[in-house]
Amino acid sequence: MIMQRRIRRLDLMIAYSCNIQCTGCISLSDFKRDGVAKYQDIEEWVLHWSSLVDPEVVVLFGGEPMLHPRILDICKLVRKHWPTSTIRLITNGYLLDKVDAASWFDYSPFEMQVSIHRADHESLINANIKNILLQRTDWTVTKCNNEQHHEKMSWNVADFRIYKSWFKDFIVPFKGKITPWMSDPKEAHSICGSPDSPILYKGKLYKCPAIANALDLSNQNWFDYKPCESTDTLDEFISNIGVPEPACGQCPNKANAVVINHFDKNNVITKIKNIS
Repeated sequence: MIMQRRIRRLDLMIAYSCNIQCTGCISLSDFKRDGVAKYQDIEEWVLHWSSLVDPEVVVLFGGEPMLHPRILDICKLVRKHWPTSTIRLITNGYLLDKVDAASWFDYSPFEMQVSIHRADHESLINANIKNILLQRTDWTVTKCNNEQHHEKMSWNVADFRIYKSWFKDFIVPFKGKITPWMSDPKEAHSICGSPDSPILYKGKLYKCPAIANALDLSNQNWFDYKPCESTDTLDEFISNIGVPEPACGQCPNKANAVVINHFDKNNVITKIKNIS
């Protein structure tokens, strides 16, 4: 009998495209990214890995996951195969009005992290959040300063939660056109924004979103990094979650880090008509 390994978090990349282009994005939205993962592929990945790992939180990740035309089917799929995990949708909030606001409550325990990347668009995104808030009357509202998620405001009702995150400063995860910094792995890991966030990317487990996306787009493997594809390397993979390893040298250390202000509209380009 196969035993599930308990892990804190698993990101599931369901969309490669994004409706905004943020300089320094760990999913490389500032490079040419097209499309979403096929639902049939996602179904296959979830069916396979749900028998092996048991995440406390399954994160629907992109790109922008709201671009996936079957986003609610994916929520249903994850809930079926990881019945006790919290589902967390990480979205920039622009497209939340494309789905019936009441539908999100069907997948509890559920969290919605709405990331604000441009200060001048926050009011527009707030309107989309309000549509969801109107579905319930007994919210607990909290102003906070959770540095881990850049969290500034949260709304809670039972096992459903929305929180708004202000993503102001981003550290670019490579230099130039996807060129590694060749940093000391420990130094790079010490300032990492995703130090313990493994991702299920195209059916394989990677240490973090930056590594998965950079290897895919560059088609180069500077550190001979091997993603986890089977039970043979799963225990080793899990033991390295949150631990520096050679591939962390892709990213900069504190001395050469390039920090991008994502509240500045010049660094966040929208791809939606009628939004400046």
